[in-house]
Amino acid sequence: MNNIKLEIRRFLNEVAVPGRYVGGEKNSIIKDPGSVSYRMALCYPDVYEIGMSHSGLSVLYHLANAYEDVLCERCFAPWPDMAKRMKDNDIPLFSLETASALKTFDMVGFSLQHELLYTNVLYMLGLAGIPFTSADRGDDYPIIAAGGFGAHAPEPMADVVDIFLPGDGEVTLPQVIDLFKQCKADGLPKKEMLKEAVKKMTFAYVPSFYRPEHDENGSLSGMTRLLDEAPRTIRPGVLEGFEQFPIPAAPVQPGIRCVHDRITLEIMRGCTRGCRFCQAGMIKRPVRTRSPETLLKAAGKVYADTGYDEISLCSLSSSDYPHLERMMNLFNDKFAPLKVGLSLPSLRVRDNLKEIPGLAAAVRKAGITLAPEAATDRLRKKINKNTTNEDLEQGVLNAYKLGWRRVKLYFMIGLPGETEKDVLAIAHMAKRISMLRKRVSQGPAHVNVSVSTFVPKAHTPFQWCPMSSKEEIKEKHGILLGAGLPKHVRLRFHDASMSFVEGVLARGGRDLYPVIEAAFKNGCCFDAWKDHFSEALWDKAFEEAGIDPKPDLHRERMPKELFPWDHIDPGPSRNFLRNEYTRSQTGEATPFCLGRQCNNCGVDPVLCEIQEEKRRQQSAALHEKRMCAAPSAPQTDPRRMD
Repeated sequence: MNNIKLEIRRFLNEVAVPGRYVGGEKNSIIKDPGSVSYRMALCYPDVYEIGMSHSGLSVLYHLANAYEDVLCERCFAPWPDMAKRMKDNDIPLFSLETASALKTFDMVGFSLQHELLYTNVLYMLGLAGIPFTSADRGDDYPIIAAGGFGAHAPEPMADVVDIFLPGDGEVTLPQVIDLFKQCKADGLPKKEMLKEAVKKMTFAYVPSFYRPEHDENGSLSGMTRLLDEAPRTIRPGVLEGFEQFPIPAAPVQPGIRCVHDRITLEIMRGCTRGCRFCQAGMIKRPVRTRSPETLLKAAGKVYADTGYDEISLCSLSSSDYPHLERMMNLFNDKFAPLKVGLSLPSLRVRDNLKEIPGLAAAVRKAGITLAPEAATDRLRKKINKNTTNEDLEQGVLNAYKLGWRRVKLYFMIGLPGETEKDVLAIAHMAKRISMLRKRVSQGPAHVNVSVSTFVPKAHTPFQWCPMSSKEEIKEKHGILLGAGLPKHVRLRFHDASMSFVEGVLARGGRDLYPVIEAAFKNGCCFDAWKDHFSEALWDKAFEEAGIDPKPDLHRERMPKELFPWDHIDPGPSRNFLRNEYTRSQTGEATPFCLGRQCNNCGVDPVLCEIQEEKRRQQSAALHEKRMCAAPSAPQTDPRRMD
């Protein structure tokens, strides 16, 4: 243990939230750095309260620390008040567990959950005394790794990150640890370690072994491999044994209040609903589930350790969990007497609130959250969202009857094919949803309407779409603000300029890194925080880099045009995605495939067959269990045919 903790004690009482920096939380894992053979740090490039609410960080933290000879510690982005005092006192960015300087670790891994975190990565590297770009980092500096959604469209950060690890971290991280431990023991330099990674792991993307090529017009024409062993196509890791993979029974309990202070259990991974705007629904295929019994056992262990009074059962599409009713009944029987509430997001209200009394009894009813995304049936058909207005209104009415009092609605504007009528329909729907409560109560419901901007993301059918301009989005904001909404309906908009930067970074190539660095040096940091985001500083950064992003962002992409992320193949094929885009233009739906049909999306069919067999086995076992538990049938005439 060094003296960094002693140093920061001198000024902790001068910063806004000292608990972000002291560590020592219950269940944190502290090892002697001198007793291990490999040291890594997991970094979330935002404040402690947000990073500690990310369940993936908890899973990877416990996975890495399960190795006796590996030390894994956490690090988050310090708020500017703390960063200033660290700089004034020559204190480098440090880990929470042992207050070790970040630059002393063997590997530093960043979770890139969205594009507006990119300047925070530079912010943290700068505070750590680590050069921004891989070309400037020799063997004395740690390997910089990155995972998360950003690893599936990695080129804007390719100059920074040594190795991207797209896919499920439960698959990628252990293989990386095993390999780099051995490489370190063998005394290999960093470049040789990275060579070994691309030779042995098809999910490892080392940008320095690739060079983007452009034609005379500046358009991307291909990706040249600079190392023969580097794979032509990067295939993200996929966790097949999802049911068997352990859920951390003793997660680190934050020392201060976080965004999500609750037990979080992932009941299902992946989604094949096929919403054409949804990146997660495409890159997280195939669907994998955990059994109700496994989830209940894990929840009991975490509850016994933490005492949290809420359990969030999360997935991309909880309504499609095949054992939903049984799971909710089991959880309700165990946790309702303990006054532990259940949160189950991603429900389709028509199907669930009307039909599952166990769910209605178990979940907390202060407010219900729905994501219709669009307010007209026509536009929802285009995005392959198969819920109608009638479904939504009937489901909400049922929710009011069952005790829900408030509704939160999520919409997007700027979707392909959207008209002014579609925008106005958002206001009309919000009014109707509010007034529906008068059928079962004295007054209207409070409805909070959250309106975000559609960003065409990589690996989705809408990756060929243009993105609406800031001016168009602000005009649509004005339409909604002028729609005469009553006081019990509240509107909240995502900032159009923030969405613009997100769109540019989500769709860009390596030429955008100078923009990111210029933005950071101009003062951009914590860009995901509205009160910290600066449109002027980003505009200045684009100007300094000599890049005008508008023409490329706001144009339709050609059918065979190459994308900067085409060398990353998470599953759904380009042909499938393109066909889905074509179907969207005529409003043609693609049916949900799980357990019903195969849409030939391009995901490895072996994986799908494995999962389908597992689902059949689970269903057969459940049926057998129910039959064994059924009361004996009364004696009847054996000649009778019922």
